[in-house]
Amino acid sequence: MTTPTRPAALTLAFLQDIVAQHMGATVEMKGFSWQAMEVGVISEVVNVRVELVDKETNTTMEKDLIAKFLRPEFPFEQMFTVESNFYRRIAAGAPGTSDLPFGVPKALFLSNVLIILERVAPVSTYACVAGCPEDQIERVVTKLAQFHGRFWGADCSDLASSAGIGSELSGEAKKEQFPGCWQSFLDDVPLDKEDRSRVAAVCEILSSQPDVLERIHNAVATGPSTLIHGDFHTANLLFGTAKDAELTWLVDWATCGKGNPMRDLVFFFIVGVYSKHRRTHEAASLEQYAKIIAQEGVTELTLDEWKRHYRQCVLNQFLILVVYDNLSKHLATNAKSEKLRQELHAHFREVNVRACLAVLDQFDEQELSQY
Repeated sequence: MTTPTRPAALTLAFLQDIVAQHMGATVEMKGFSWQAMEVGVISEVVNVRVELVDKETNTTMEKDLIAKFLRPEFPFEQMFTVESNFYRRIAAGAPGTSDLPFGVPKALFLSNVLIILERVAPVSTYACVAGCPEDQIERVVTKLAQFHGRFWGADCSDLASSAGIGSELSGEAKKEQFPGCWQSFLDDVPLDKEDRSRVAAVCEILSSQPDVLERIHNAVATGPSTLIHGDFHTANLLFGTAKDAELTWLVDWATCGKGNPMRDLVFFFIVGVYSKHRRTHEAASLEQYAKIIAQEGVTELTLDEWKRHYRQCVLNQFLILVVYDNLSKHLATNAKSEKLRQELHAHFREVNVRACLAVLDQFDEQELSQY
């Protein structure tokens, strides 16, 4: 059967085949409808509501599915392949029966252009601009450390060869492009005068020492390595409610693979946490991370070493955001709806503010001039 590539191409026969594989031949689908969701950048995401009847008991029910379609204007089939491989191999038993400390949705259909998952409900969700609830930060960091520790040394050969958003940007590219990118980047970041001046000074120092840019990249690339999520931010976390209040779900595994675990922690704090909350929880979170991952058997790194790798990843993430700023804005401008366009522009602008402040909190001009 041909795989649909657009929501309008979904058919009763296609969905019935999926339902039969996962719910049994006695369950028949009577109809379906779909509705676009205001999420996704490289994918078009829709909620599919299917109407089912159990022929043995003659009972009817409705079930919600999430269908992610690759947008044809973006040649990112490999990301769908990576996510499909994750669900096929690593998440096959989750939640509750695998080593994953996060819940993951059940995958019903996997391909390089379409992924269909069971919709998780009820859950609480938060946009990155709104930030992770402060009372959830410790739990998220704990689960992240458990995840990294439990998959230390895992086979990642069928996942992203360069794990994490922006990881494909080479050290040479950062060295060549950053000096010509930072001014236009900073012009669009709403910082106060003092912070803007300090960030400009940092950028001027880095531009005058381009070899430092490549050294930072190499330090991150050759640092500790485990299975990482690669897009670990608040909007990809679904927080359980009621009886599942302790369960946190993690979605969007399209960039997972082997990489520096501090990339995930830095990404979480820069992309998905208010700067004031990061400042409050950052030091304690690193201590908690180091303690939990040691409990999972990863004992070769000290807290000071984790702190060093974290700082390197902060600076590396800043470099990525500067160099990819125009690409981010292009993706936002080409969103599927005006609402999503506005939300993505606000998102990228807020992330850039958080990245600037994170760098200022970790580095000063004198240290960078001697890096």
